[in-house]
Amino acid sequence: MKRTQLGIAISVVLLGLSAPSYAQENDPTQQDNATGIEVIQVTSQKRAQSINEVPIAISAMNETDIERLGAQDVRDMQFSVPNMIVTGYIESSPSFGIRGISDRSRNPGYDNRVGVYIDGVWVGRSSAANQSALDVERVEVLRGPQGTLFGKNTVAGAINIITKRPHSDELSGRLGVDIGNFGLQSYNGSINVPFSEDFSGRLSVTKTDRDGFVENSDPLGVILPADKFVDEFNNKDELATRAQFYWHAGENTNVSLSFDYVENKANVLLGEKVDDPLAPDVNVVSLDSSQRLDSTIKGSGLTIDHTFANEFQLTSVTGLRSSEWNLSDVDEDYSPLPYAFTEFQTEDSTHFSQELRLASPAYESFDYIVGAYYLTQSIEGDSDVQAFAPALNPAAPPVYVGASRVANVDADSYALFAHGNYRFTDQWSITAGLRYTYEEKAIDYTIVDTSGLFTNLSAKESRDASDVSPTVSLNWIPVEDLLLFARYSRGFKSGGYNADLINDAEALPFEDESVDSYEIGFKSPFLDNTLNLNANVFISQHDDYQVQSFTQLPSGGTAITITNAAEVESKGFELELQWQPIDSLQLWANYGYTDAEFKAFPEPAGPGTDFSGNQLAEAPKYTYGIGAEYRYSLNYGDFVVQADYFKRDKFYSNPDNAVSNLNQERGESAARIGFEAESGAWNVFLWGKNLADDVSQIHNSTSFLGIGRAQYSQPRTYGVKGQYKF
Repeated sequence: MKRTQLGIAISVVLLGLSAPSYAQENDPTQQDNATGIEVIQVTSQKRAQSINEVPIAISAMNETDIERLGAQDVRDMQFSVPNMIVTGYIESSPSFGIRGISDRSRNPGYDNRVGVYIDGVWVGRSSAANQSALDVERVEVLRGPQGTLFGKNTVAGAINIITKRPHSDELSGRLGVDIGNFGLQSYNGSINVPFSEDFSGRLSVTKTDRDGFVENSDPLGVILPADKFVDEFNNKDELATRAQFYWHAGENTNVSLSFDYVENKANVLLGEKVDDPLAPDVNVVSLDSSQRLDSTIKGSGLTIDHTFANEFQLTSVTGLRSSEWNLSDVDEDYSPLPYAFTEFQTEDSTHFSQELRLASPAYESFDYIVGAYYLTQSIEGDSDVQAFAPALNPAAPPVYVGASRVANVDADSYALFAHGNYRFTDQWSITAGLRYTYEEKAIDYTIVDTSGLFTNLSAKESRDASDVSPTVSLNWIPVEDLLLFARYSRGFKSGGYNADLINDAEALPFEDESVDSYEIGFKSPFLDNTLNLNANVFISQHDDYQVQSFTQLPSGGTAITITNAAEVESKGFELELQWQPIDSLQLWANYGYTDAEFKAFPEPAGPGTDFSGNQLAEAPKYTYGIGAEYRYSLNYGDFVVQADYFKRDKFYSNPDNAVSNLNQERGESAARIGFEAESGAWNVFLWGKNLADDVSQIHNSTSFLGIGRAQYSQPRTYGVKGQYKF
């Protein structure tokens, strides 16, 4: 089966060698449906380019696509991207993965593998990765290592978010409302103000409230005290704001300044106890804790562009960002009795970044970019877990024991990079780049344990690392508008510290990770730009892959460990299709296949254990999505009908590949039906998601007491939304 699917993909890529191009010459930003599908402009190579001209596996969603998906954040966009996965409802630590390479920055000493950027500024921690879709112009998802231009910790890929820039044309804005089941109420608005011909501003706000979809029950009537009882979990209370200013400071200088702020409050659920006799139904639990999560994400960015008389462009991108969260009163015994609980777990992260780039003009045969980058980051995290001693050992006295840890991690990163294109002929070109990175990291860590499950340790350590990450791509345009490319890229992820509750001092540090990636692909519009087809085949080889896992303890419980697997390989293919057979009908589809496994991982959990040949955690074999939109023109606008279906394969949530950690395959259908005014001034839609009400296990794990738990997909949701523009 693996050979068959890879063979099909290679055949599709090679077919591009002989495929004729039917695309007409036109403006790549053309949006008139009569001339075909809109071609999105992207900045994945730090220059504005048509997505069809970039020799990278990249998916892009513009404002129309985001609205069509009903996406409120990056998580909602995952099924529109082949081989992308986002798991976990807990906003403090969602897991992002691309091509089977997934993880989350669970503790202060570990960084995530998928880099997320807002207007060129790295957002940092996993808690900040699931960014709001508020006033976003487009989202670019780059698959595979992006070490040269994006740099820090992008060994799986990068997500590049570009927000709407203010303009000086006129006073304008929009108001929106979304009302649905589970008490959903969401209100949003934005306003663009031209203060002068050269200075404008934009302010956007959204407020969303929704009841929880997991019921908390107390069948034994034993939850004490009563004020700790929470009726429901996985509710939503979110406020997001964005403010932007744009200044045309002179004939050759432009300045953009932005601020964003997101606040989340919820009673969250890490999982439901598997086979719970007190709450046997899905989306029903019996817990005596509030499991309160409060999180705040905020940041600012300053971009200055200056074009010299010789057409060289100097760009400065300055960022200051922070994220903090507090998860308190978490039930660890998954029962209505106070046997074990996490009193609190917190993290506070702040970082400053500065990038300078000098871009040459696009000469006839070549162009290039050179730059420098600096980042300084400080992360503080602590936690406290308590357990009733007889719950751990029946012979123990009736007292509470526990473990607590405090960690402070500081990091500084420096980089120099260069990237360019050389065009041998009109048909052949080469794209190449190089990045040098040097990083320093230090930790001050203390753990105090009275439970016997973990260890006692106080440590101050530091480490440094350096790396050279090249990329090179050979590009061929055999006929007009058909691009074929063969690409090599290297990525680097520095080592760090497992600043969690650990059971051994040797479990604290882990080493650097590197990846070498190879891929071939093609991109082409056909049939007068009414059909777009992109395809690529890839293989990535990781050395010293950093593995997060729940490791079994002698007590029967688990501890979080981070170790370096010797070798990991991820290989597969991706297909993306857009087709507009007639002006009123659009079709789209994507398919991703990934085979990600440990090629060598001896003794991951001690002598005698071997995970070699196991599937990586959170690495489904396939993902796909299909959809269609039909528009029927009426006197005053368009009647719109749209339907989507998404599916991903089953996957393991732990590298041990135990059956208890196997998650079900997930399929979900969505639809909307509504009316858009001819003027574009207003629209109204009925919408629904998970229409079949298919509730699947989407993330299984084991608690530190050895209790099996599972998260489930959201049940069917539906509602009505409307928007007015002025």
